[in-house]
Amino acid sequence: MTKKYKKKNFNYIISPVVELVKENKIKLFILFSLAILSILTGIIVATKTSSNYNISDKFGVVDLSSNNISNSTFFLRLLSICLIFLILFACSFCKYLSPIAIIFLIYRSYLLGLNLTLMIIFYGISGVLVSIIIVLPCQILILSCLILFYTLLSKTMRDLRCFGGCKYPRQKSRIIFISAIILLGLCIFESLLLILFNAKIILVI
Repeated sequence: MTKKYKKKNFNYIISPVVELVKENKIKLFILFSLAILSILTGIIVATKTSSNYNISDKFGVVDLSSNNISNSTFFLRLLSICLIFLILFACSFCKYLSPIAIIFLIYRSYLLGLNLTLMIIFYGISGVLVSIIIVLPCQILILSCLILFYTLLSKTMRDLRCFGGCKYPRQKSRIIFISAIILLGLCIFESLLLILFNAKIILVI
């Protein structure tokens, strides 16, 4: 397979996705803005209510450095991602279900802000390092992928109902396939980093 063919094949897969992003930039801007506000809300709530949580009671703590539970945390994280992936997929079929999809995206964003802040408060320097180096970038990428997945797929579903034809089923399949591969890769990458750093995390999301 020549480089020219590979580049053509790559452009064939990516170009329709890029076009959809451009067409939905306003909707994407709104969803990303809501996600940022939800993360900030989670940070504020965690800061004000952290005294209500007792780390000695093992509140939501998963310690990857002990008990040989790294595999279970990976599958819990994967299950969490798959669940919201399927919910967003189902909501993309009907515009009247979009509030449900937005609520799930907002809630996941809120949990991210809450999780990061509690880790920093409870674990100090180690919490800061794990949050900044591992959890924040990986979870931001996962959240961004989920937002893009829902927005682009819902637009494709609407186009499919309006115009039909062979273009839209292929476009829909591309979006689902690319999103699933990226989310799985990010889940594996985050889990490997957490194991490598013997990290403690709060709330597997």
